Amino acid sequence: MSKKPFPIFVGLSLFIATLACGGVRGATPPQGDPTPLPATATSVPIPPPPVSAPADLPGDSDLRELVQYANLMQPILTEAGIILERDGQILKEAEGGNDAVLCDGRLSGDNSTMKNLVSQVQGITAPADAQAIHDLVIQSGNAWTDALDEVATFCDTSNPLYKVTAAVKLWEAGVALQDAGNRFWLLLMSEGVEDWVQR
Repeated sequence: MSKKPFPIFVGLSLFIATLACGGVRGATPPQGDPTPLPATATSVPIPPPPVSAPADLPGDSDLRELVQYANLMQPILTEAGIILERDGQILKEAEGGNDAVLCDGRLSGDNSTMKNLVSQVQGITAPADAQAIHDLVIQSGNAWTDALDEVATFCDTSNPLYKVTAAVKLWEAGVALQDAGNRFWLLLMSEGVEDWVQR
């Protein structure tokens, strides 16, 4: 079983701090919108890999289904976390009006990758206990791709309003992904099956 760390939240604080591609910050709604955005979810520490992974799946069929689901989702969540970190760095580079980095093709490539990840998640059937997590991952991915579509429109039009709407969508995506990751590990730990999950 792989010992690769689970980096879903690596760089999330950077991402939240640099979401605005031009003045919008973390939980600040766009001007003219009196509705405050919700508070950011608090991340749950990821348990370390077990010293030795169990050889057999749990005997209970529901727990086996949960473990199988978790092992399908784990690499997707890991890749989404890597994209989140990378795009957070790109947004940091864009601070101070350096808009060229938003349009150099990196975000466009990540948009295609994220759309593929969302498609993969939609093809996985979640156990009943994990359905809310599953829905959050899809919500996050859709918000992320919507945001990067807005960035692409900004690159085509140079209209700064698209950066504002992109920032709000990126914030929404980050919070939803963090919430999904928190719930993912809390569910696995509460069921006692985290040692069966690759990380």
